[in-house]
Amino acid sequence: MPNAPAEQLEAVFLFQEEQISRELLYPEFEAILDGFIPVPDFANGSAKAAYVQVDHSLCVTGVVFFLLGFDAKGMVDRRWNVPLRQLIESAGTGPDMGAGAIRLACYSQCPVAWHQKSLWDPLMQRGKNSFVALRKVVKANRLGLIVKPPAAKPQKPAAPVQAVRSIEDAEREQAAIEQKLHEHYTQELRDKMALLIKEQRLRIATLMNQHQAKFHGVQHEHQQRLLAYQQKHQQYEKQNKELAERNRNLKDTLDVQATKIEGMREYFAHKLKAQQQDESSQVQVLQENFALEMDAKIRAATAELREMLDMREVELFYRHQNESALKEEIVNLKRENQLLLKNSGDQLLGRLTKAGVNMVVFLPGLGEVAIALDDIGRYLEDPQAYAADKAGVSEAIYFAWMEHHKTSCCSAVDARGQICGKSIPTIETPIEFHPGESDRCAQHQAVAYQLVAERR
Repeated sequence: MPNAPAEQLEAVFLFQEEQISRELLYPEFEAILDGFIPVPDFANGSAKAAYVQVDHSLCVTGVVFFLLGFDAKGMVDRRWNVPLRQLIESAGTGPDMGAGAIRLACYSQCPVAWHQKSLWDPLMQRGKNSFVALRKVVKANRLGLIVKPPAAKPQKPAAPVQAVRSIEDAEREQAAIEQKLHEHYTQELRDKMALLIKEQRLRIATLMNQHQAKFHGVQHEHQQRLLAYQQKHQQYEKQNKELAERNRNLKDTLDVQATKIEGMREYFAHKLKAQQQDESSQVQVLQENFALEMDAKIRAATAELREMLDMREVELFYRHQNESALKEEIVNLKRENQLLLKNSGDQLLGRLTKAGVNMVVFLPGLGEVAIALDDIGRYLEDPQAYAADKAGVSEAIYFAWMEHHKTSCCSAVDARGQICGKSIPTIETPIEFHPGESDRCAQHQAVAYQLVAERR
């Protein structure tokens, strides 16, 4: 960009929701453009901005309303390249903001056509005027712009008063002064009218662009909706044609079938009428023969089923007898087995017991347990049931405790059928183990408590 004029101060203002949200000196704005300073408030979006040139009396002399794009980190898009100073130098005139008509570049008044899409139109409604907002912010001077007092105009030395002035000279001088004043105020009025006309033209162009943008949006939406309606109409029309064709085919088929059915009905009605007269006696004979045959078949089937039922009853009787005999034999064998265990080992175990020798086994959860002589048969028959009885718990709880003791992890199952598997403290004794609580981690215990509370 070319250097700014020496007598102009530069600043950049960022807008958010049609209000000025951030004020920057031009060097700060250049730091943002160079990627040294992010603007997180506008990350993944775009911002409206205004490049402003101000004189040393804090009067705006030039404005460029441009757009800025930001990435996810709040950095300015590196593809952004709008020559702000060049646009101001070649810009047209705008409203008077205290120092005469400003130089203005916006979407409706862009001196370089290919930069028009990077600009935006300022708001000029009452209560929402971008120029008024910029003038107030510049006058507040929160950026600390250097202000210089206006240079004092040199006073012209007073002309020497003529002692004597003729009446004609005074009248001519008064007429000349009136003419000059008339020309001065006429020119000033023309300038103000021209400035007002330009401002109104800018306002009209801005409003026209806004209405045109809205019109294009509404027109695009209308075209999309019209296209959707046309597609639906074509689809419904196609379906209607298919249904009409199908209905016509079905109607033709129905007419053909109705004709066939009517012909068959007439044929069978005529045939039935003819047969009814000739075959009434044959039908009666056939009915009697059918009744006799059915009675014979029913008697034969009944007899066969009775024989089969008698055979099943005999088989069930013999089966009950065999089961009773087998049960008695099993009881006798168990009794003989206990007697054999007592008689065969009683003397040896009795002598060992008298000598101070006990039979000790290691049971999980109980440690070393001495087995009495009378309990040896019960222990040999089912060691796990014996251990559960000694531990004071049921076999199911004792089995669950053994599984927990082998692998001390949470056995809760989630909705997908997967086991939690988190490590949990090991319960050393079966009596302290509670299934569903001791084999759960703290998280699943809390869930179980909550479910119990809800049930209550």
